Amino acid sequence: MTVTQPHPAGRSGDAVPSSRVRARTPLTPDSLVSRGKLVAGDADAAAIIRMMETEREESRRHARHLLDLAPFWIDHEDPDLSEDREERSLAIAIALRTTTARASCRIRDAHVATAEMPRTFERLAAGGMPKDWHQKMLRSVRDFTPFQRSQADEFIAAWDLASIPADRFQDELRQLVSWFEREEPRHCPEHSRDVTVESSGRDDGIACLRVTGPIPEILALARRIDAAAKAVQAEQRHALEDGAPIPFDLDGDVARDGGAMTLAALRYAVIHRTLLDTAGVEVPAPRHRINIVVPVLTMMGLDDTPATFDGVTPLPAAMARKLAESEPVWHRVFTDPATGAFLPLPAQRYRPTPEMVEHLRLTTPRCAVPGCTKGTTDDAENDHIEEFDHAHPERGGPTSLDNLHRLHWGHHDLKTAGRVDPVREPDGSTTWTVGSPPLVTTRVSPRPDLATPRVATAMRESWERYQWLCMMEEMERHGEVDRIFREWGPVDTAVEEACLDEDDLRRASWDIDPPF
Repeated sequence: MTVTQPHPAGRSGDAVPSSRVRARTPLTPDSLVSRGKLVAGDADAAAIIRMMETEREESRRHARHLLDLAPFWIDHEDPDLSEDREERSLAIAIALRTTTARASCRIRDAHVATAEMPRTFERLAAGGMPKDWHQKMLRSVRDFTPFQRSQADEFIAAWDLASIPADRFQDELRQLVSWFEREEPRHCPEHSRDVTVESSGRDDGIACLRVTGPIPEILALARRIDAAAKAVQAEQRHALEDGAPIPFDLDGDVARDGGAMTLAALRYAVIHRTLLDTAGVEVPAPRHRINIVVPVLTMMGLDDTPATFDGVTPLPAAMARKLAESEPVWHRVFTDPATGAFLPLPAQRYRPTPEMVEHLRLTTPRCAVPGCTKGTTDDAENDHIEEFDHAHPERGGPTSLDNLHRLHWGHHDLKTAGRVDPVREPDGSTTWTVGSPPLVTTRVSPRPDLATPRVATAMRESWERYQWLCMMEEMERHGEVDRIFREWGPVDTAVEEACLDEDDLRRASWDIDPPF
């Protein structure tokens, strides 16, 4: 139960949300036990009191963490400090084992918490404000001005944060945020135009293309697509009735199934298969082919290890096999132990060959900098780990796969500026030193191929099993099996299976057809 008191001040005569949010009864260990109808002193009461103290200690620990992060803040309004921001975000990403984007966000939140909202930070540091509440508050005020955050800080810090329930906190926070936003200038809908690709969140081979923009434009686009789909569907039905050529039967499904495509399928096909009008502007061809990497056993249907789209996005095995079916050319890539590594180019040559670039795109599908999640399909640089000496090429920095990786252009600029320094170790790992002077050092193992040890083991076992079956067939043709049965008697299956280990049983389940 909470009691609120309205605040008389406000904008344009409107009352602001209450700054006095109080619980009727303070939340203490004794009141907690009483509310839960527990028996003081028993195991359940002791456990719930420990959880209460653990939660408050977590708040205090999180406050100390924010204090450690806050000094890494660099003002985002100053473009001359962009390299400093990147350097510090990268150092924090390595230290916290997170992404550079997430590290940047956490540094920003630490700055806001300690510098712009100190009152609520004090409540957090004292254990009176749950960590989750504090993080939710920071997310809610992310788009506020510093002055608005200071005002919100004053309101929220006055609430009885140590005792009010979670739903009350959320309601009050939502009202407070709404009050601050009610007189903000509306965003221009035209400025929201955007097209983004979103994953389904599961490794199911599905993604979403989200088109955002002003309502009239989006509705008009939807109607045009819908009208086109209905027109094509009607023509397909007429063509089926008249025995005429079927329009837009791109995959031959209409002729095979004897029915027009659904509107949903046609809407997708209209968007996916028609040419985009660019008003005469020539669109350059893709710089690289799209790589779908499929493990060999998955390709043969002997395993369901997922494939990857450009080395990053998982694709279900069945989808990968279907895509491979439609391709006239397959590119074979050997991996350890048959690495098929390219021979190093002479040191006098700076640019890697197209074949080397394709190989790098397979081994570093994301930026090689630790914590960076940016893809390297197009927007990336082929970087020499040991710098290429343009004045004296014979002195080092060879253009070889061992001395190359792919970096997002922003991190490539950071390396050029001397803010990050990678060193390739003899075992293929890379030691990264971040900062000038150094802030953090970490070693990153080389990216392995898709389940290479598993694939190699399975292929060896498959071949051994095939040879054994061939030998048994040969013995049967020459009557050796019958002779053994006559001399040794029938096989006791129960005894034989008890002698087989797990791998032998698994091998015995394979068919006699050769695996290759």
